[in-house]
Amino acid sequence: MVTGFSRSISLPLSPRRSSKNSSAASYHIRSVSLPCRSHPLISHLEEQIQAVRSWAANADGSSSWIETGLFQIETLLMAIKEFLHRSQTQEILCHAISTEGLLDDVLLLADIYGSFVSAIVTLKQHQAEVQSAIRRADKICLVSALRSQRHVEKETAQLAMCLKNVSKCRSLGFASGASEVEIAGILVEAVNATAVASVAVFSGVAAMSATTSSTKTWSTMRSFKKLACNSLTKNNVSDDDEFSIVEKLEEFEMCIRNVETCSERVFRRLINLRVSLLNISTPTL
Repeated sequence: MVTGFSRSISLPLSPRRSSKNSSAASYHIRSVSLPCRSHPLISHLEEQIQAVRSWAANADGSSSWIETGLFQIETLLMAIKEFLHRSQTQEILCHAISTEGLLDDVLLLADIYGSFVSAIVTLKQHQAEVQSAIRRADKICLVSALRSQRHVEKETAQLAMCLKNVSKCRSLGFASGASEVEIAGILVEAVNATAVASVAVFSGVAAMSATTSSTKTWSTMRSFKKLACNSLTKNNVSDDDEFSIVEKLEEFEMCIRNVETCSERVFRRLINLRVSLLNISTPTL
């Protein structure tokens, strides 16, 4: 049995090679609106796909929305893993042409989530530096920390773009029969929904400093920057105001920690999912 993997990829994703079997009928992704299949696991998986898509379609940019999205993604990945434990699923995927495509897609998602977790860890460090600079009234350190934060936000936006490009052209190539169409079809739909929702999560994090609302933790960083600079130059900002800035930044850092925890769980789910697919495709190892 496979217990891990060591493959790595380079971003952005290069186009996947087309199948040599040009005579086979091309695969068409099904809609989750189709009637439920006979097995309850299929119905459950379709429900989770719909839940993730509904979450992504109702974006509000708040920290709670992002955390909910990561929870929905993790729940969907758990449903995929459960579906892979189904004997009929394993029998079909063991010889299915589409299994290799699923392996590549899950590896890509895991690789990008690994980069996202690293970016969140770095962002958390920069937030600690911002708070420290405000407490010490160190304008140079504050400017440096905020500049570093903007760099991380750009990296996160780039990760979202990579996933967006993948979700647009995600394909399973060719299916060998009706059973593979049904089994592989719902799996590729689930992976696609994961990619689309992940784009929304990454974009929400990357855009947190671009908004102007002061009522949402994820959208107040630009206001924090202005208030912090005023406090450092003593422009009519009281000690209470400065304390409020630090308090809000600490609250913001807590949100980052929550996202870090949720993202790490999603990353581990993706790793385990890929191991399951490898074990199905290479049962004799």
